[in-house]
Amino acid sequence: MDHTPGNTMPEFSVSQEGLKLLACITMLVDHIGAVFFPHLQWLRIIGRLSFPLYCFLLAEGIHYTRSPMKYGLRLLLVALLTELPYDLLFRGEFTWAKNSVMVTLLLGFCGGIAWKHCSSWLKYLAPLPFILLGRYANGTYGMYGVAMIIMFCLTRCFPRRLSVQFVLMVLLSLRMAGFPGRLGTQIYAIAAMIPIALYSGEKRSHSKALQWAFTLFYPLHIVILLLIRGT
Repeated sequence: MDHTPGNTMPEFSVSQEGLKLLACITMLVDHIGAVFFPHLQWLRIIGRLSFPLYCFLLAEGIHYTRSPMKYGLRLLLVALLTELPYDLLFRGEFTWAKNSVMVTLLLGFCGGIAWKHCSSWLKYLAPLPFILLGRYANGTYGMYGVAMIIMFCLTRCFPRRLSVQFVLMVLLSLRMAGFPGRLGTQIYAIAAMIPIALYSGEKRSHSKALQWAFTLFYPLHIVILLLIRGT
């Protein structure tokens, strides 16, 4: 069993598969709310948990992967499969004006890999181009979304990891929620630190089928919601 450094096992813990399932469910709730029930804000509030969970899980994947090329290509494949149905579902037409969250995750992955494989002080500069690129790539959550992934990578082995991550999560969530100014629902993303704090580091299954099921959930649920709305 693997445990995330700096995190003692709580009495009640959540496995890697548990975090992935929670990320999928909260994302599905968020998108159902956005597409079918935009007046029900509580659905969008629940959905705020999904992105930080995906960022944390991606940082874990960056740490453990032995094949960054395959990992990156898998993310790229999902991004390509997702973009058209994503645009049709949320924009009504294909456009590069606003891209799916997969673009943000892909940039975060590249920045995390660059940080992982650089040496000396360059490690902390290597992710910066990808964070800046997040500003112009029009991915969901933009540069702050990319920065959240890098944050989880950089702080993973900190002695007081959860405390540091909580503070940085608050700062990033405030900025993503619109601070300074009227705050949007993104501020509720801070609550994602609760399941992250309960993460045991345990991976209970090495099934390739399950891995692909979690990977393809994003484009598949977008297509299904698009078909339902079309009826």
